[in-house]
Amino acid sequence: MQTLTSNNLLDSGYKTRSTNWTSVRLLNVYRLGLSAIFFAQSFISPSPLLNIVNLTLYSWTSFAFLVLALVWIVAALIERRGFKRQVSLQIYSDTVIIILLMHACGGISSGLGMLLIISVAVTGLLTEQVMAVLFASLASLGLLTEHVYSVINIPGYTGTSTQVGILGASLIATAIVTHNLIMRVRSSEQLIQQRERDVALLSALNQEIIENLQAGVIVLSRNDQIRHINRAALDMLHIANKTSISMHKDCPKLLAALENWRKTSDEDSTSPSFETGIDNIQVSFRQLESEGQPNTMIFLNDISSIRDSMQQAKLASLGHLTASIAHEIRNPLGAISYAAELLNESDEFGDGDQRMIEIINQHTLRINNIIEDILKISRSGPTVKEPIDLRTWLPNFIDRFCQSGLAQPDSFELKIEIPNPGLQFDSGHLAQILTNLCTNACVHGDQDKPVIIRVFSTLAYPLCIEIADQGPGIEGEILDKIFEPFYTTSHQGSGLGLYIVGQLCELNNAFISAQINQYNGTSFILQMTSLATELDDQVN
Repeated sequence: MQTLTSNNLLDSGYKTRSTNWTSVRLLNVYRLGLSAIFFAQSFISPSPLLNIVNLTLYSWTSFAFLVLALVWIVAALIERRGFKRQVSLQIYSDTVIIILLMHACGGISSGLGMLLIISVAVTGLLTEQVMAVLFASLASLGLLTEHVYSVINIPGYTGTSTQVGILGASLIATAIVTHNLIMRVRSSEQLIQQRERDVALLSALNQEIIENLQAGVIVLSRNDQIRHINRAALDMLHIANKTSISMHKDCPKLLAALENWRKTSDEDSTSPSFETGIDNIQVSFRQLESEGQPNTMIFLNDISSIRDSMQQAKLASLGHLTASIAHEIRNPLGAISYAAELLNESDEFGDGDQRMIEIINQHTLRINNIIEDILKISRSGPTVKEPIDLRTWLPNFIDRFCQSGLAQPDSFELKIEIPNPGLQFDSGHLAQILTNLCTNACVHGDQDKPVIIRVFSTLAYPLCIEIADQGPGIEGEILDKIFEPFYTTSHQGSGLGLYIVGQLCELNNAFISAQINQYNGTSFILQMTSLATELDDQVN
């Protein structure tokens, strides 16, 4: 089983934070707009925004600012140089140009030096703190140099050293504060990414665990739409196509159980697990709240193995009991039968006495048959399921059945309506089941009409075998009782034949039912829940 680790998740889409070229490009757009505004002021006299003292210096500097802005835009798109080097060159050029523009507009009193705060703040956001402080220091030295030069060479200069000091301190403070802020932001970003990786890892682990559970899991949205279904649930519900699943179309019985649970449960409790009674599945429901939306989780457990174990234990107990019963009953029964045979050989009895002797023989034989049927149930060995191809198995069974003298070859009509009629079943059990059903159909059906053996599929069961006679049929009240032990309408039968059929079906995870068919006769339908996957692979 493969699971996802944090390293796998990093390789599959979660990457560490790379250099932020997007921020550099946004800075270039800002620089281009600012340089265009500065350059446009050189053509307006007097400028409404600036007090230009040295127009020549201002014009050439603003033009150089505009050209460099275009150059940096192209360089950021090409990304030929390293990130740190390109950012450093941009901040260096911005610092020099802004100081020159400030000088051309009257020095520190023009207010253009405040633009250096933006450049230093960007440096703190994009680079290390040391580099940001270095740029702030260099800008402060540039401001001080410009101030000294202006005091010496420009008559009537109004700038003060206090303004220069305050601006320089502001630049250094900006570098430190912005870097600390960005470090906190990046720390939060890394924490969020780590949480995302943890959530993705937990989601992958949950997905892996759910998919490998032996229990089936189905998650439904508010409108009973299937949000998730694992492989075990698909196998239990015999759904082959996972892409388009509908509760109404593919799981009508499960949907009916869900609606019944919703009617009988309140908001603070869940209905107990219960068996569907059809597919050997135990179902339980849980209500989930996700983002304020009610969701329903359905758990499916295949209890066929538990039933098999219980059935084997029951048969083992029954075996011990019937062995004792057979020993205790057969000895006196044999004596009674032997005595009846001796009486039958005597010539001293009349017709009435001979009739009594026949009744004794008839009922001792019936008791012996009942004991034999019970022993058949108790002596059943472990179920050995194997893939069976009904296309070849059923014709061979019909030939063997007819060769035994129970019917003629033309007494059966075989209809196979599905392309790959394969199932997982104990072949001995299947032969015993069909022998019992076909015998009943031949005895109780219309002798002039064939017994129909039909293989088909339904939405609930992937494979069904129907044994249909065309006789008078069985009344509805009797249909509900014919699988009960010792229930019979014939004086010759023990009432255990169909009960044995039902027990053998349970051992193979199949179900048997009886109903009136379209010929007004009786149909016994064997419904399978397990297909022969090995056979399907061979066919494909």
